[in-house]
Amino acid sequence: MTTGALLLVIGSAFIHATWNMAAKKASGGVIYVFFVGFMAATFWSPLGIWLLATGKAVDAGTSMAAALWATAMSSLLHALYFSALQKGYSIGDMSLVYPLARGTGPLLSTITAILLYGERPSLLALVGAVLIACGAVALTRPSHTPEVQPTTDADPAPDVVPARKVRRLDSAVTWGLITGVFIAGYTLWDKFALSVVGINPLFLEWGTTVGRAVALGPILAIAPASRSQLIPTFRAQWKPALTVAVLSPVSYMMALTALKSSPVSYVAPMREMSILIGTIFGARLLGEGDAQAKRLRAIAACAMALGVAALALG
Repeated sequence: MTTGALLLVIGSAFIHATWNMAAKKASGGVIYVFFVGFMAATFWSPLGIWLLATGKAVDAGTSMAAALWATAMSSLLHALYFSALQKGYSIGDMSLVYPLARGTGPLLSTITAILLYGERPSLLALVGAVLIACGAVALTRPSHTPEVQPTTDADPAPDVVPARKVRRLDSAVTWGLITGVFIAGYTLWDKFALSVVGINPLFLEWGTTVGRAVALGPILAIAPASRSQLIPTFRAQWKPALTVAVLSPVSYMMALTALKSSPVSYVAPMREMSILIGTIFGARLLGEGDAQAKRLRAIAACAMALGVAALALG
């Protein structure tokens, strides 16, 4: 990776962790995802229109029809990603769901990039991918801090994990992994859209926000239950939605710009230094997890961060 691409990815990681904290606070569903897409499409519309007007939306010789088709597919993958992420945040802690999703996503991206694009990362880079995987596995372990229960001398409280806590953890882990799959999906597709189709990174990101709003808007308007929740949801969540609408495209535009000229197997894992940042945000700023869970998540996040460093150096 070039120095410029490296700086872009580092800046993207900090911004990414910041908007995810806003998303966690919102804990919204599909309606929230729609508002994020609508606000982002509106806020960034001057940039998108300027790119179209100046002919910079696509590379020379690229068909606009092909670019729009590729952007529509990217919009679908990003909509699924946002929906899965919000579902995970509604069930589990940010310091669990965020590193799990961000860790498994690039691991899948790296493996698939090797198979599809013929990329050949070094041995050190592959060791980094393994560290990321190990960190992700560590995050799936439940904390064994006993639950406080009324006891008698004859019947002490058992030092076991409550069943409902395990079920909730399993559900959060599942949605974290699903989110990771969608991260891998949109990363690989967007690499194709940038390098093969020839779409400008800035236009691709703006186009995906427009696509999410256009696709989800009619669906929410038709469903009576969703339609009745539009205004209450907007009133309750417009601030975090606006934060995500502004910061999320900035983060991904920076990553896409680096991806345009760098291999997926390096850019995708390098972005995941945000894992450590997001874990710190969740544990320290949001007060998530007991003492044992915080230690375990910190160790797992450090393993993932080391994995990212190995990928960058490799």
